[in-house]
Amino acid sequence: MIRFKLFFILYLVFVITGCGYNMALTKGQTDVDVTKKSIALLSVKISNQFKPNYQLEVMGSLICPQSERCGHGAVKYFYKTNSAYRIKSAENSFNEYLLSYELENGSYNFHSIGAAYDHNGISGGGSVPLNYKFEIKSNSITYLGHLDIVMREMKNNSEIRAGRVGPPWQQNPVVGAYTGTYDVAVEDRFEEDMKLFISEYPALKKAKVDKAILPQWIRPENIKAQ
Repeated sequence: MIRFKLFFILYLVFVITGCGYNMALTKGQTDVDVTKKSIALLSVKISNQFKPNYQLEVMGSLICPQSERCGHGAVKYFYKTNSAYRIKSAENSFNEYLLSYELENGSYNFHSIGAAYDHNGISGGGSVPLNYKFEIKSNSITYLGHLDIVMREMKNNSEIRAGRVGPPWQQNPVVGAYTGTYDVAVEDRFEEDMKLFISEYPALKKAKVDKAILPQWIRPENIKAQ
């Protein structure tokens, strides 16, 4: 079986070549500057309930200005995540992250989150379709909410596939992405999440943080995963 490096095709090739953006905040940061760009905060929990032995990791977020076409060709708007931003992990259960995006003021399309399992010669995953529209104000720090992402088995063909479309051998079936789909819930966990953000990024303790929770997710149907 050919090992299918999904995110080297979709995203990771751009990470290696230096394209895209890093998270806005770094662990232990004691000062934050929003005079030039604003910052958006988001917590994400992702769980593979279909194949719990193969928990997905958040690889990054695709966030584009609404004035531009947003899709997998817009990789310059990919905000990379790595294990440094994972704050909680439970074996065979979930991974949880604190994400931060440096953005200019304006209107944005939060297109998707890249999720993958890639360990010990086993690879699989895909992009979580979000398609949220949101606004960022000048010189601000904004909490967007908490995303609870679950991968489960597809019930019918109208549900969007969690994995990249292609022959089944292109994804290791044990991960579950080829026959799985995503559920996404948005929650307002401002008080709880801000304690976590401040513990990781002390600069936020002195900062004013606005709240603009993303709308509830609308399930895309009868379309193919990109």
